Amino acid sequence: MTRPLHAFAATLALAGLTLAGPAQAACIDHQTATAAQIHQFETMMMVVSLRCGRIGYDMRSSYEGMVNAHQAPFGQAATRLRHYLGGNDFDVHSGGFDRYATILGNSYGGGATSFGTCQTLDQVAGELAKVPDVRLLAQVAEVLIARPKLDEMACAAEN
Repeated sequence: MTRPLHAFAATLALAGLTLAGPAQAACIDHQTATAAQIHQFETMMMVVSLRCGRIGYDMRSSYEGMVNAHQAPFGQAATRLRHYLGGNDFDVHSGGFDRYATILGNSYGGGATSFGTCQTLDQVAGELAKVPDVRLLAQVAEVLIARPKLDEMACAAEN
């Protein structure tokens, strides 16, 4: 690992400690959970980018660079979730993927935004923009999204 990636790993660990919740038992299969983490991470970063812009911190270029560098895995994650959501019958899925994506986006829309959080996630996006590696993207998503909302919703539907 190169020196800049050591700094990135430290930033990622800090961000993970700050932002991620505790992991819990899974109600969806591993591949769908990974896709959900990647998709939820992308959604979180989009909303955070918008929220940061509102407080005067512009991270659009890092965010857009990250999205461009990881366009294929972000698209693959969305495709897998579209397939998954079409094959289940619990309430939240009645509107399918679009309803789920709206619920997800809204879940990040109202949080507190600070320059510190913006700087940390700007650095994460910037580093991901430089390293278009799906394994790294999945690791980052796993750290920042310990348990995807889709899993929470699937577990709630089972009870």
